[in-house]
Amino acid sequence: MFIKTVKIKSFWAVVTVLSIIAVALAAVIFASSNAKERSQIYRMTNEHQRQEFISSLGWETDKEYDTCRIVIIPQEFDEVYTNYNDLQKQQGFDLEPYKGKTVEIYSYPVYNYPQEENVSLSLLVCDGKLIGGDVCSTQLGGFMQGLKKLAQAGDDSSTADKTDSSQVDDSQSDSSQTDSSDSSEADVKDNEEEKTQA
Repeated sequence: MFIKTVKIKSFWAVVTVLSIIAVALAAVIFASSNAKERSQIYRMTNEHQRQEFISSLGWETDKEYDTCRIVIIPQEFDEVYTNYNDLQKQQGFDLEPYKGKTVEIYSYPVYNYPQEENVSLSLLVCDGKLIGGDVCSTQLGGFMQGLKKLAQAGDDSSTADKTDSSQVDDSQSDSSQTDSSDSSEADVKDNEEEKTQA
């Protein structure tokens, strides 16, 4: 049997150990800062917090929500919910952990969307926490996008992140639809209850 003994000077041993610790610490700090950015938590327990969030995105709307609906996120996602959740994932949210949970959907009219009328912003809130949302046109064949404002109209990129709302919710083809918030959520009409505004 062959055994080789290596004698390391204590100085180099200390330098090596400290280098390993520094690299590991830097990796942990980097990973935690990226995770924090990806999973930003927005508390939405009152109207003031919702208004501050909407304002921070640059949207102009009423001082109070237009409608608030209570829905249950289904246990199994169909194609509509899968597409809607893809939109949520693009903006750092994910509805998967909320399957089977009760969610409040606050809808607001948007007054400063470029070259569009009848635009609505919806915030999905569960247990006082923002879990998703969208901005959409309530017109037949309209669009749906994430919560952040896109580039100004006329810029080719202004339509790049828009999703044709028919890709998200096929039920939008009913032109007699009167609730302006119906087109902003993907097929959430199941299990809905209207919450009266105090």
